[in-house]
Amino acid sequence: MNKSTLTRRTLFKKIFSNHKDQFDQTDPLFEKYSRKIYNGRKYLSKERKNKNQEANLDASLERVNPITSGLNIYTGPWTDRLAIHLLKRTGFGFKKTDLDTILGMSMTQAVDLILTIDPTVPPSPINNYDIDEPDENNLPYGDDWTTNPFTDLGTGNTTDRKRIDSLTAWMTNLAITQDISIREKMVMFWYHFIPVDFDFIKASSNQYISGNSARVCYQYIKNLRAYSDGNFKTLIREIATQPAMMYYLNNQANTKAAPDENFAREIMELFTLGKGSNSLYSQPDVIQAAKVLTGWRVQNLNTPNPTTDFVDTKHDESNKQFSAFFNNTTIPFTGSSELDAFIDMIFSKTEVVSQYICRRLYRFFVYYDIDQHIEDNVIVPLAQHFVASNWEIVPVLEKLFKSEHFYDMANRGVYIKSPLDLFIGFIRTFNMETTISDPTNHNAQYYIWKRIDDLLSDMGQSMGSIPNVAGWQAFYQNPSFHEYWINSNSIQKRFAYIAYAFYGIPLSRNGYTTTIKADTLNFVLQFPNTICQDPNLLVDECIKYLLPIDLSIGQKNILKTQNLLSGQSNDYYWTGAWTVYTQDPTDENNKQIVKNRLDSLFLTIIQLAEFQLM
Repeated sequence: MNKSTLTRRTLFKKIFSNHKDQFDQTDPLFEKYSRKIYNGRKYLSKERKNKNQEANLDASLERVNPITSGLNIYTGPWTDRLAIHLLKRTGFGFKKTDLDTILGMSMTQAVDLILTIDPTVPPSPINNYDIDEPDENNLPYGDDWTTNPFTDLGTGNTTDRKRIDSLTAWMTNLAITQDISIREKMVMFWYHFIPVDFDFIKASSNQYISGNSARVCYQYIKNLRAYSDGNFKTLIREIATQPAMMYYLNNQANTKAAPDENFAREIMELFTLGKGSNSLYSQPDVIQAAKVLTGWRVQNLNTPNPTTDFVDTKHDESNKQFSAFFNNTTIPFTGSSELDAFIDMIFSKTEVVSQYICRRLYRFFVYYDIDQHIEDNVIVPLAQHFVASNWEIVPVLEKLFKSEHFYDMANRGVYIKSPLDLFIGFIRTFNMETTISDPTNHNAQYYIWKRIDDLLSDMGQSMGSIPNVAGWQAFYQNPSFHEYWINSNSIQKRFAYIAYAFYGIPLSRNGYTTTIKADTLNFVLQFPNTICQDPNLLVDECIKYLLPIDLSIGQKNILKTQNLLSGQSNDYYWTGAWTVYTQDPTDENNKQIVKNRLDSLFLTIIQLAEFQLM
């Protein structure tokens, strides 16, 4: 087996085996910060001497050169590349207007702005489907369905499926039309971290669910949105009795006669304590927790506002004795208040909970690799800050996003984009229009949003669909982590769907036809003319916006010559064409000349492996 050191570019050649990379120069940044040897889905810092070393991965999964930065506030120059890094990690892509806004501020002011979330609740999803399949409740076309229940057993199944599609389309649009704040990225973090799967809930056997699953899923997402900048402990208490979670992890069926341990286990293992070496709860603790959680029931699902109530006749009346890990705590029989006592007990393990959540945040927003230095100098102090902030999430994010570590070059351009980061980010950066001109054609509008979600699903990530209760593997599964986004099926679509957008993705529905298209000319017209007319500056600017790391002068010259100069050697071949176009932008012939060359440039850039990184 080949054990030679691989550059970032060669690594991605292996992953993207069907996509030829025309540049073969050494990448010093990857050489410095990569894991030493790429072998399957693991980088190894040293060659294994024998097969017995195969199982000992932890010691071998270290960087070539450890990162030494920590949580001290970053005080270096506030450059456009650092600002773009912040925007990409806290949102899905970015717009030039966002970049211009935060470049007019200091770094600390920019982070403060991004962490300031507008509490306004967006308009609810509506009946967009009546033209295709009339609502079985006779809800008028264009009306809000989220408080419109199906009151009779066995009714509303078809409409409920349409409403789920409406909900996922609505969520897709919120991601596309996000403001500069971190809200949409935090909603996706919480959804991945404490998930429910829409189809799983619909398929459950709970009373009235077949006609009302979309409504409880909407309430769950609405709750996550409300806590996007909120208190973590309070969020855990809220989700514990959310109807969607009651159905997803089956606490709805948890009774004193037949305890169900599903939610009891996951609230500890996945949502709060984790399963690291310092998380020592036991199976007897799970059994006792299940007893605490008995008696909660969603009883009014067929009403406009379903709630979860406590039914004392279904609750276990014993005292619940926990292990030494929980200081031998006993939760006495007190009925509904036992749930709060249980959550207080979990959060009394401040070090375990805070460090686990901070690791999950780190792997979502920064990078998957947490070596001992990062554990000691980033995770531990961040966790201490979390506890000192009484479980408020914003102070933790603020400390992370203002730190030297966050802006360390080692954490830039090393993270494979999720499908949402890739495709939604691409749509936003190129200002692609996804809102139709007729605001009353709800059928066509939601269809466009849903089609975008379908494309995301093809790439391995979509709204309301989660592989399992642990979330998307790319954010937690050792040792592959973000490489789970890449497989032989998804990589073809990651490249193809972006490329299709440059040619235009035509969509027709309910008498309305539109094309989702990346307009490369309008994109570069955002830049000053001094940049647009100079092919060297223009290539620089496009790389800055689309790639997380810079390319060498030689690589840039290849891009310029092959695309903007159409193989010619003189820069004036582009400058002249641009000047002629700007003198009369209405001349379609001159316009098409520059547009063709720009299309070629961008199509070449998006085929680079670096475009898949952020």
